[in-house]
Amino acid sequence: MTAPYPAGSPACPSCAQPLRSFRDRLACDACDGIMLAVADLRSAVFDMTSLEPVLELERLAPGKRSCPRCGEPMATCHLVMTLEHEVERPRVELDHCAHHGLWFDQDELAEVLATITGKGYGGGVGRKATPHSGPPEQGRWSAMFKKFGGHGGW
Repeated sequence: MTAPYPAGSPACPSCAQPLRSFRDRLACDACDGIMLAVADLRSAVFDMTSLEPVLELERLAPGKRSCPRCGEPMATCHLVMTLEHEVERPRVELDHCAHHGLWFDQDELAEVLATITGKGYGGGVGRKATPHSGPPEQGRWSAMFKKFGGHGGW
């Protein structure tokens, strides 16, 4: 069995603790942050809605954090998601590495995904989704976060 935090593992851009690798993602068990490739986020949105999202970044500005994968400075940005003709603008400010994707601090991924709850057909089954009214820790959210490595006790 391999150690969850091998020597020389990347450090979390938020709390500087070692990051755990899960599939192609990096997760911080100390602060619940996670690094996702843009394609990975696009796939998650499709899984939830059965709609192909168009993801854009706006308000890019120089950031203070470094990418945990390459060490290059990340930019701060806001995500814009277009699903069919509806545009969603989650309010969270994210960190973006042009080569490796988006860093989500604790609860930021949940906030981004909450903006698309009830959109499309949900779960790729070709039927209209029923909006989930409970807190993000319940229902469809727990399955979504397990997909991303189960960080934060989700």
